[in-house]
Amino acid sequence: MTTVRIAGFNDLNTSDADGIAFSIFFQGCHRRCPGCHNPELQSFDGGEEMDIDEIIQRIQVNQRFYDAVVFVGGEPMDQPDALKVLLAAVKYIGLRTWLYTGHNVLSISDDIIDLCDVIIAGEYRQDLHTGGFPASSNQIVLDRRKEKVA
Repeated sequence: MTTVRIAGFNDLNTSDADGIAFSIFFQGCHRRCPGCHNPELQSFDGGEEMDIDEIIQRIQVNQRFYDAVVFVGGEPMDQPDALKVLLAAVKYIGLRTWLYTGHNVLSISDDIIDLCDVIIAGEYRQDLHTGGFPASSNQIVLDRRKEKVA
């Protein structure tokens, strides 16, 4: 049984991916960026420890409505094993995967990159705030959907 510390979910997210997404908010972030959008998710003591199978079942119940699953936080990369299991399960059921991480894109392991359709990477910088997407101008959007041959 693989578990993950989760802060919560957004069952009908329309702002963090293309279309309608199910969002998983990971609890815990070691970065503590000034101006963080979700400062309440920084503590590793908050949230709830959940079985990954329960999360996948929750997605599958309404899967027909979703275009993607968004992994956000907190910092999903602070729980890499659980993140990989969730990413693989979501890919298996046929939904796109979006990962928001404060990590530099070059530091993300290939096995995680290979499971993501879109990655928004880079630490949030309040002094580089865009007011749009991505949140700060130093962040990189790696859209792997463009790399795939139709």
